[in-house]
Amino acid sequence: MFSSNTVFVVGAGASKEAGFPVGSELTLKIADLVNIHADYWRLSRGDPYIFEAMRTLTQSDPQWEKNQFLGSGRSIAEAMDMAVSIDTFLESHASNPEYVLIGKLGIVRAIAMAERASKMAQSREGAQPFRIRDLAGTWYTSLVQQLFTTVPVERPQDAFDGVSFVVFNYDRCLQTFLVRALEVYFRISNQDAQSIIRKVPIVHAYGTIGSPFSGEQGYVKFGDESVDLISASHRIKTFSESVDSETGETIKQLVEKADTLVFLGFGFHNQNMELLSPDNRLGIQGGKQYRVFATTYGLSESDAQFARDQITLMLNHTGGYREAEPRIFMKDGTCSELFQAYWRSLTA
Repeated sequence: MFSSNTVFVVGAGASKEAGFPVGSELTLKIADLVNIHADYWRLSRGDPYIFEAMRTLTQSDPQWEKNQFLGSGRSIAEAMDMAVSIDTFLESHASNPEYVLIGKLGIVRAIAMAERASKMAQSREGAQPFRIRDLAGTWYTSLVQQLFTTVPVERPQDAFDGVSFVVFNYDRCLQTFLVRALEVYFRISNQDAQSIIRKVPIVHAYGTIGSPFSGEQGYVKFGDESVDLISASHRIKTFSESVDSETGETIKQLVEKADTLVFLGFGFHNQNMELLSPDNRLGIQGGKQYRVFATTYGLSESDAQFARDQITLMLNHTGGYREAEPRIFMKDGTCSELFQAYWRSLTA
């Protein structure tokens, strides 16, 4: 269990340990999917599911009766080589509804395919859940080791007291793993495990392809490649859409109330830092001192220092109390390596 109010900020690098594409891998995958070529609606290149979604929108939605879907898709594909991420690209083109729509269709399709190919996917027949052992050595197992320690079997929900998550990924790896981990460790039913995780504050900053919980509106089974792309695309948000929504406010409130922040596989891009920045910086007003743990895998010494400065600015203006500046611990390594390095400190 964690003794302080802890918020985990989960970035794309965290999903890498579950077998997901990140960074340029994801943007190039989306480029291949939306790079659609067709002759009289006969597909010769690109993803057939996205192509079919385009056909459906053209035939059933008056808004898209006249469109440049194929040309827009090819333009997006060409631009992906220069995009830091699909999120930043869509934010740049927020005024182009066609680009935003096709980009979201590409995101949904790419994530659905990645879930199916990930370490957390069920067997092809759907009869067997994934094995926890397949995730051995990842931060997912390290996380639940810390969550479950000292928790009595009669009260598995206590493991999540004071813990919340802000997720900058579209996948549902976190919820899927936590449900399975509860089942295995505490020997409870899938239904009971889902009931517990439903109540854990897990906020997806840019939305997700669907709810991972059976029976909920918008439920999409993990690894189901037959997801309705059009419906799921409405659950994906651009940066502007997230900032202006209840989601953006919830994220800021979680950060304000936290004592400890743990950045896992996070890229520290400006727009994401802005989304996390609390409106009421408690570090200034009350002398509150945050503890911050962060992975900086692959960052140069200079960029790691820049990330440190960004975190400090996010939590406390330079004119704030000196004693209130956050205590920041960085690990040039993977998410699992951060847990190993700060095993005792994280739960202190």
